[in-house]
Amino acid sequence: MRLIFPLVLVACSFNASSEVTDSGEARGEPQKDGSDSAEPQDTSEQLPGYLVDDDKDGYTENEGDCDDTDRNVHPEAVDTCDGVDTDCDGTFDEDSASDDPNEPNDSQPTYMGSLKETKTLSGVGIIHNDDDLDRFKFALHDSGTSLFTLTMTLANIPADGTYLFTFNRLSSDGEQSVGQVDKIFGTGSLTLVYKDVFGKEDGGAYELVVESIAGADCAQSYSVNVVLD
Repeated sequence: MRLIFPLVLVACSFNASSEVTDSGEARGEPQKDGSDSAEPQDTSEQLPGYLVDDDKDGYTENEGDCDDTDRNVHPEAVDTCDGVDTDCDGTFDEDSASDDPNEPNDSQPTYMGSLKETKTLSGVGIIHNDDDLDRFKFALHDSGTSLFTLTMTLANIPADGTYLFTFNRLSSDGEQSVGQVDKIFGTGSLTLVYKDVFGKEDGGAYELVVESIAGADCAQSYSVNVVLD
């Protein structure tokens, strides 16, 4: 008798990347898709720009960084005299006050001295920005029968700046009213002159205020001088 065996054909893929060993195990590179990749993916391009720390200073625009291209500019930076709002608070160069020996004298005036012991008083200061102002206080003594002239000068105003120079009476030894006595503004050098009136008591505490109208320069100091004649 003749036995007939069926012929079985096995389809083989010639594009497969693996091969079969003698033990029947497949060997070769496993097939990978993107989800199994071990390499870290950069997600910055997937976020809105204001959420990305472009300059790597620890702050994004969303966290208050007003210039995310400069790593020296961020909310915690020291705002020194450079004409840049380095700490992003809307005010320029306010931390340059450390260069001014009289700061802080925005609200509490620097005491210059008394014109009873001397005929000349002087001081220096820096207007750090257009929001800054400096106050200087001095004492004036008057017998009521003497006559004097008080000359007050603000000098070395920045070339591009316009400063306001104000003379105030803080307290009176007599019956003079307190408040603003005189003021002047301009560039270069400014002078205020106060003349005594015979029979009036002009003694008391006085104040000079220096502030910027425009063009404050934190890199340039000014001088204040008071002369009693």
